[in-house]
Amino acid sequence: MSQPQDPYNNPFAPPQAEVADAAEQVQAGVLAGRGTRFWAAMIDGVLVAALMFGGARLMGIDLLQQAEDGGTNTLVAFAIGMVGTLLLQGWLLYTRSQTIGKMALGIRIVKVDGSHANVGRTIGLRIFVMTALNMIPGVGQIIGLIDALMIFGKSRRCLHDLIAGTVVVKA
Repeated sequence: MSQPQDPYNNPFAPPQAEVADAAEQVQAGVLAGRGTRFWAAMIDGVLVAALMFGGARLMGIDLLQQAEDGGTNTLVAFAIGMVGTLLLQGWLLYTRSQTIGKMALGIRIVKVDGSHANVGRTIGLRIFVMTALNMIPGVGQIIGLIDALMIFGKSRRCLHDLIAGTVVVKA
């Protein structure tokens, strides 16, 4: 005769542990809305693009013309964009963990635990790493798309947030 099985000792039972979603693990405050993050990124993008195109134009480079020099114009644009970002946004990112767009819309970048996100995280991991990944021919566009689409997850964290261990919250 078979003995009744102990329900707590069944090797075929599904796991009983609760797994919390990343959104529940964020202790940083109220997550910024997707629309707010989008418009903050648009403001920052327009400002950096203006610096990038303006700086390139001052150097005599037409970024809208097809590069016939093996990508040198792309690298110059990248350098101008990074320097422009550092000049335009660096102090705000260092002191307030905000860009101009985020400041205008009342949101800021923090670590997942709610503490201040240092400039290495905000500029080094969130901006520089993602910009470098986006510049990989062919693959960069896919990475950029994945980065943007991840905002629709429950945790509202993009790929650059996961890389840097950050989250965007209401200021």
